[in-house]
Amino acid sequence: MPARNTNTRNAMRSHILCHERLNRIQSLLDRYGNPITVRDFSRRFAIFNWELEQAENLGWIKIIERKPHVGRPSVVVEKLSETQSAKLPPFRYAIPKEISIRHWRFALESVSCSGFKLTLRVQAYLRAFPNARSRAGASASASRLMKRTDVKLMRRWLFCQINHEVTGDMPRTVSGLIEQLAPLGYIRYRLR
Repeated sequence: MPARNTNTRNAMRSHILCHERLNRIQSLLDRYGNPITVRDFSRRFAIFNWELEQAENLGWIKIIERKPHVGRPSVVVEKLSETQSAKLPPFRYAIPKEISIRHWRFALESVSCSGFKLTLRVQAYLRAFPNARSRAGASASASRLMKRTDVKLMRRWLFCQINHEVTGDMPRTVSGLIEQLAPLGYIRYRLR
């Protein structure tokens, strides 16, 4: 199987195959015939290699490398006829969304900056969002970001890391942050 496509747009998206994308893969195989090359999936239909790999691991499709007598080999995807033991992936709404890289950078900058509180927020916002048009707009946006749940949780996690209360990498989802901070007594509410 070729290397996974690391598109910048999908760099922060969690790489978990959802039920809707699996249905799309199966409908494409039904509509355009069996088999379809992996190259066609990525170029014509915007289905990435990691989605095909996960669908194969779940038991819905089969990825085969065909080697002709003359020419380059091709990697094709075939639909399996026997799928009784195949597992269904979760629906899209059940997969937790990852926190934006810009929000993550803002939380990191707001913890690492020192100075007067209002200036600190604006300075952190300007570092995380360098294309801000005005300082007043940056101040308003920084105040809005400080009220977000994900930013509050990331800031709390970073302060706990400074105090050596947590170890390892920061979780990339709100539910992951809540799982790590709840035993420490910093979470007073439950995730809906």
